[in-house]
Amino acid sequence: MNESLFNLAEHTSRSIFLTGKAGTGKTTFLNDFVSKTRKKHIVVAPTGIAAINAGGVTIHSMFGLPLRTFLPTTERVDSNLANNIADLMHHFKYRKDKLKLLREIEMIIIDEVSMLRADVLDMMDFSLRHVRRNQQKFGGVQMLFIGDLYQLPPVVRDEYVLKQYYSSPFFFDSYALKELPLITLELTTVYRQKDEKFLEILNEIRDGEVGDIDFETLNKRYLPDFEPKDEPYVYLTSHNRMAYEINQKKLAALPGKAHFYDAEIIGNFNENQFPNDEILELKVGAQIMFIRNDASGEKRYFNGKLAEVVEVNEKEISVIIDGEDEIYKLKKETWEQKRYSWGEDKSIQEEVLGSFKQYPIRLAWAVTIHKSQGLTFDRLIIDAGKSFASGQVYVALSRCRTLEGIVLKSKITPDVIFSDRRVSKFQDETNANNRIEEILNTEKYDYSIHKIISRIDCKWILPALQLWHNSANHSKMLDKEKVKFLYHGIKPETEKFSSVCEKFEKIIQQKTRKFISGEEEWSEIEAKAKGAVNFFFTNVNAKIFSPLKEFYAESKGVKGLKQYNEDFRVFLDDLEDYLNGLKDLHLLETQLFDPENDVKVTTKIAKIPSHILTFQLFEEGKTIPEIARDRGLVTETIYGHLAKFADQGLLDLTRIFDKEKIKTFEKEFKKNSSAETLSDWKKILPNDFEFNEIRILMNHYNFRKNS
Repeated sequence: MNESLFNLAEHTSRSIFLTGKAGTGKTTFLNDFVSKTRKKHIVVAPTGIAAINAGGVTIHSMFGLPLRTFLPTTERVDSNLANNIADLMHHFKYRKDKLKLLREIEMIIIDEVSMLRADVLDMMDFSLRHVRRNQQKFGGVQMLFIGDLYQLPPVVRDEYVLKQYYSSPFFFDSYALKELPLITLELTTVYRQKDEKFLEILNEIRDGEVGDIDFETLNKRYLPDFEPKDEPYVYLTSHNRMAYEINQKKLAALPGKAHFYDAEIIGNFNENQFPNDEILELKVGAQIMFIRNDASGEKRYFNGKLAEVVEVNEKEISVIIDGEDEIYKLKKETWEQKRYSWGEDKSIQEEVLGSFKQYPIRLAWAVTIHKSQGLTFDRLIIDAGKSFASGQVYVALSRCRTLEGIVLKSKITPDVIFSDRRVSKFQDETNANNRIEEILNTEKYDYSIHKIISRIDCKWILPALQLWHNSANHSKMLDKEKVKFLYHGIKPETEKFSSVCEKFEKIIQQKTRKFISGEEEWSEIEAKAKGAVNFFFTNVNAKIFSPLKEFYAESKGVKGLKQYNEDFRVFLDDLEDYLNGLKDLHLLETQLFDPENDVKVTTKIAKIPSHILTFQLFEEGKTIPEIARDRGLVTETIYGHLAKFADQGLLDLTRIFDKEKIKTFEKEFKKNSSAETLSDWKKILPNDFEFNEIRILMNHYNFRKNS
């Protein structure tokens, strides 16, 4: 199923809710998808710890959302309790690179979606539609939700406020999803548990079918006086305080000296998102568990694997992993606090804001339900008393591989089993497990062709060119003849490419319909798409982008053209994105761009030195006052620029001085070979010779003398 699921997410625009019982491989799929997808994507999560573990960022930090409850209304609400739509909008003033990022993403992945409140998802929807200037839900972005709604639910502080507008706090009751054709896909193979009877009990508890649960078999594990002896057990609690007290009591009871290990925290890392204790206290004999999978490739441990500390000193911790005899020396691991940004290479970058380096273990005589989510244990002690919230009995029991590995300190009774029919109703109505291939085959061709058409579409270039032309014509600092020549050279090409684009769109859609009806081979569509991609890349680059970039090189940095150049740069950036987007185009798995056509496309240009720009204008026939006016510089600066070219004998002096003045200087130059400085020459020459003029003449005749 995983391959079909990947293809459905990758090759269609369907928004998907991926769910599955505990231990079915949701996190494995997430990691695999992120490593393989070509889609521009970000990973977010409702809580800080979930975001760190998923390798993403929190929803609130990504979208700059307020922490208060959101109510989807324009009516006035008590701002102490909630935000309305008007309150929300001022939060969407993002910096330039985040705006670019949010406009470019194709997919947003939300992990641990069971904890995502409906109103938070609606705030995301408002943000994306506003930023992307697209009134489709989520601004047209494909959504991939991952999680198990039968596990930990959303935390709602002001439930009575939320109830005014939302049927439930679950994400699926958001207004945004009411108009989105979301499908639910459920992973069904459980890798954690193999015992069919135990799986049956877990499924019945998960579904809340109290009448079907085999309480008799389950409560055979009720052993109120049990105390672990030879084998390590983990006590699963409902609250942090309980787990902390058990761990500290057990640690204090051990003989020997305690050792303390500080985390290395670099940069910005929010304290409430620390993935482990900032200071680890350990003794020989301490029961610990790993909180990460072994990243070395040896796979010596996994998230939740127990071990016993056998040696500690200032520099090292040695443990024996449960089920092994060999001593293992622990290595520190690094967690990163990230944010997404739009990089200079026009791709989504993960920017590391800070890091947290610590041993990937914690004391494990006891652990809370929340911290156990995603972990796997061999032996557990569970007290499923009244303090267990909705979904926690299922989460607690499903952490263990076997029923025999569980010890119950209190009996499991019907009153601690919760059933939420809203969840089962939503999943039943949207489940598409038996339609994956049907949906994929129906939508993948249309999606892929639509993607090709939208990326190739160059009809936007003509209006952008006209805007540039208008801007250039209104600028007093530009050569209007050059502007006119460039515009009338590029405009016909742009019109031609727009016409070719429209023809391609009609032909490729026609061929796709024929393929679906069996009248056309897919290879013919591939060939047509390849031809179009390479045609547009080569021609738009050579006939539009390159000449415009060359013209921009002349005006870049010129005084008086700042706003014009900023607007021009936006146009060039859009052309650069268009061309580089063509390079990355695939039709399903087939790359369309021919590497032999590859040339580097970038708007970056080496700034032309100011004196060269002056000389170019001089060579075009402009006078010194005209050059000074066009470039927004004083005439003395222009004389200084031209003096550099006089030093190479490149200036026609008759364009600057009258013949008498040149003759006067030449005569004095022959007589006064000892004169070296401008001051020397100023004393020798008549008063009508200015310093700027003397420099040009002196440089010119010195060049001739030394040649």
